[in-house]
Amino acid sequence: MEQLLVIDLHDVALHEGTWSFTLPRDWSANAFKDCDVEPTDEDGSVEVEVTPSGKDYLVRGTVRIVVAATCVRCLKPTPVVIDAPIAVLFVPGAKAEPVPAGSEDDDETGHDEGPDVEHFQGQQLLLDAYVRDTILLEVPMNPKCTVDCRLPGPPHGAC
Repeated sequence: MEQLLVIDLHDVALHEGTWSFTLPRDWSANAFKDCDVEPTDEDGSVEVEVTPSGKDYLVRGTVRIVVAATCVRCLKPTPVVIDAPIAVLFVPGAKAEPVPAGSEDDDETGHDEGPDVEHFQGQQLLLDAYVRDTILLEVPMNPKCTVDCRLPGPPHGAC
């Protein structure tokens, strides 16, 4: 996937305010090609603020996009509006291996204890994969279109 959402760390100290990115249909089509959602004709947007903290960078903001998912009642595409917060801490280094379940380091509290943690190398924060995952996690498991939506099948009253 081509990296569209890139923040150069050299710009962080000089940049005031937020970074704004457009999520064009091409980005969405590529990002969701193996998923149960599809892009719509509307472009999405990402707005973030970056706060340096030592060698780490806290990225907070919002992703807004409309995607099409299949309605579980009528099986037709239905728009799903995503307006989700982003909170991710980028730390330097390679991504660590996942902690095995049941080990001493496994946190089983189930509480949201702050931002997600991503890793970066070099002088760029790459947000594409994180934004994609955020969007997919916001899509309902059983999307439904309007209340008037009907199940496919014979008309009411037919046997």
